[in-house]
Amino acid sequence: MGVIGLLLALILPAAPARAAQVRDLRIEAGGENRRATIVTPEGVLPGPAPVVIALHGAAQTPESFRAYFGLDAAAAAHGFIAVYPEGEGRVWNDGRPAAMRLKAVLRPGDDVAFLVALVRRLVADGIADPGRIYLTGISNGGFMVQRMACEHAELFAAYSSIMATAPANYREECQPARPVPIQFIHGTADSVIAYAGFWTPVGATLSAPDSAKLFARLNACGAAETRALPDLDTTDGTTAELRRWDGCRDNAAVELITIERGGHQSPARVETKPDLATPFLGLRSGDIDSGEEVWRFVSAFGGAGRGQPTAGPVPLPPPSPLRGARASGAARAPDQRGISTQ
Repeated sequence: MGVIGLLLALILPAAPARAAQVRDLRIEAGGENRRATIVTPEGVLPGPAPVVIALHGAAQTPESFRAYFGLDAAAAAHGFIAVYPEGEGRVWNDGRPAAMRLKAVLRPGDDVAFLVALVRRLVADGIADPGRIYLTGISNGGFMVQRMACEHAELFAAYSSIMATAPANYREECQPARPVPIQFIHGTADSVIAYAGFWTPVGATLSAPDSAKLFARLNACGAAETRALPDLDTTDGTTAELRRWDGCRDNAAVELITIERGGHQSPARVETKPDLATPFLGLRSGDIDSGEEVWRFVSAFGGAGRGQPTAGPVPLPPPSPLRGARASGAARAPDQRGISTQ
């Protein structure tokens, strides 16, 4: 019987692998009808699961970002759910000064309210474990990740910002309600969001190392340790280095992965479908994989210490000093709504 079974296995075609379940979720937030695509890999059991919410770059859709980023492969390998929200007008209302985001050209949505509502919905629907919800994003989406880290530090267990540095105004304004585990990934040859930072008369961004140092200071971390990562793809023209700050309050951590000679591209070792513009954005590293690196970092945080799964709504964290600073004073400044150029 064993021989017959082996012969049948060789003759009969193998059963095709079942595809991930993909569905759209609609949410009303801030008077707007918003959308997110939920990707549940085969094998993830029904019930609250770890969730990585991934924010696209400017002008991308959830579909184009999903095809480009390669996060689905990591989700399938590690058993988490990937969620791809869509920015209103395909942009995010991030934390840079409005003049740096071409104010009044287009009006992005109330993205803070949308992301809070999305987390609440994922928990209420029994999709997400509220203690293991993580946030990542690239470029304009990476800037939005940092805004959420400053304004809603208690909503996500850990953060990852790719191809986006901290706005210089965060040195005074960003005071998270708790230590923020956060990862940065950035290429030194990024011509869109400069690794060395960017200055204009109306606002500036920090360098990638200074962005990581800012959060290391906010988290009261110890000294950084640096090590070179293996050059797994010797043909891509890049190398990678990891700088990490441990010894932070509440066991948080900060890390920066520098892609030497890397362009405005998220690293990938899995097969992806690059956007048409990617040949003009510089080198894309194959030494590391963004999905794998994001999961390696964020999955070390969260869990039972952040609460048990619940079908009820996620409570809003207390207002952060960043939002309070903008709302305080004798006269409140006009709403800084605009679009990101990246």
